[in-house]
Amino acid sequence: MSSLVSYVCKKYFRMKFSFGKLKSALQKNNANNEVENAQYLETLKAAVEDKPFAISERNIMFTGMKELAGYFYFRVVVFGQFKIKTFKGAELTITCKNTEIKLKSDMDELASDYGMIPNSFITSIDFEIDKNQIEKLNTTKIESLRVVSKKQDVTFTALKS
Repeated sequence: MSSLVSYVCKKYFRMKFSFGKLKSALQKNNANNEVENAQYLETLKAAVEDKPFAISERNIMFTGMKELAGYFYFRVVVFGQFKIKTFKGAELTITCKNTEIKLKSDMDELASDYGMIPNSFITSIDFEIDKNQIEKLNTTKIESLRVVSKKQDVTFTALKS
């Protein structure tokens, strides 16, 4: 019986590759992905006239402030492969030099729309923000922004203006 088990193990668990070949194949994929990501971002930038505020690997972010009936909102529009459909809202973490500000979306129901470029989406999210937080943002430089929702977690790097 044990000889049968060892025969089956040898026959079906024989490795037909080496870890060196597997590692080199994965590194080639990473290099190709970096080139594809750069090309994809250039395609996204060419499709939009406005200057983006921040970028990630496969997304572009546009931001702005707005006021409605005395309440302030930090509007974020993400263009790229960030796709979301949730009833639990989203959270934005703004990292500055000395502080970190966490904002919660004003609506819990969020959904992305299809973009004009194949395999791209447009996601618009409004985040509630206080006057104190606005003052902090005005006095410090934003380094990165992180959007977290259901299955998505994307970190954006702020572009130099």
